[in-house]
Formats: sequence, C-alpha cells, structure tokens
Amino acid sequence: MRNLKKNVIIIHGAGPKHYRSLEDGSGDWQAKLPSVLGEDYKVIAPQMPSPKNPSYEEWKILLDKNLAKLKGDIIFVGHSLGGSFLIKYLSQEMITQNISGLFLVATPFNTIKGFEAPDNFSKLQSIKNVFLYHSMDDVEVPFAHSIIYKDRMNAMLKTYNDCGHYFKRSEFSDIGQDIKNSSRYVIELPL
Repeated sequence: MRNLKKNVIIIHGAGPKHYRSLEDGSGDWQAKLPSVLGEDYKVIAPQMPSPKNPSYEEWKILLDKNLAKLKGDIIFVGHSLGGSFLIKYLSQEMITQNISGLFLVATPFNTIKGFEAPDNFSKLQSIKNVFLYHSMDDVEVPFAHSIIYKDRMNAMLKTYNDCGHYFKRSEFSDIGQDIKNSSRYVIELPL
C-alpha cells in the first residue's frame, strides 16, 4: 500500500502582483505553507489570471483545469478575494472529489462584482472542516464579513488583533496546524 498525498489548493487574493512580492513579508504564510504541512501534502498555488482585474469566469476555468488533474480529497485555502471565489465556486460547481476542508483568510462578503456569495450555502455546510481567520485591524475587509460567513457556514472563526489584511506575520502557523488536525486520517491505495 502507498499513501496518497493530501491535495491543498491555495487561491490568492487580487491586486497588484499581489502581496507575496512585497518587501514587508506579507503573504509569507502562503509561500511557507508547503513546508509547514510537509511531504504528506501536495500544495498547488496557481497564479490566478488578471489579479488586477479579476474575472470569476477566468478563475473558474483555471481551477477546473487544476481539479481535473487531482485524485483524492481536496483541501481549499483562500485569501481575500480568493476566499470569495472559493465560496461561490464550491456553492455552484459539481466537484467529484471529496472536500475535506475549507480555510478562508480575510474573506470579503459581496464586495467584488462577479464574486458575490450565493444565496444558498447548503453545499458549503456539508464540508466538515471550515475555518475562518480574520484580524481586527484589517483595513481592507471589515471583521463583520467573517461573522456573516461564520453564521452561514457553521464555521470556526479565529480572531487576531495585529495581522492586518495580509496576515503579514510569517509565524501565522494556525492555518497549517488546523489543516493538519483536520486531515489526520490516511488514505491508502492498493499498489
């Protein structure tokens, strides 16, 4: 028997060559997530098209292509608009793989045209592990947006005081630990 790696797909936010390239280290948690999770996880972080002028349809096409290549359970991670995209996508699309977790950081509620949340969250409520992360000092997305999602998805909300919108602190280890804790089972395939 061999173990199948757990698939983690990270969807970044929008904006200029987004935050991962800023000198202040913002976005480090996304770049470091593969090493935090370790070799049991296959982390995919596609560069979403046109992050300065995002289009839901373009993002959907790219995620469809990535999902078509994967076998096994999927864990989704979204930051900012990436989280809004995942909420809409997972609510509307038919996904053949099991979704074992949804982890959303500083996710806006209905602020970008084309990325609006669905009226019906019932498909999302079937995801066993849903975590939200939001900092009280986020100047991009009001904290109230996470409360809306928490209530509609029966999610666990973790609150911070000094992480801003980008969760700049590279020691933002909660998300990695929560992903590991939510996927402690091992999937085995015959040789």
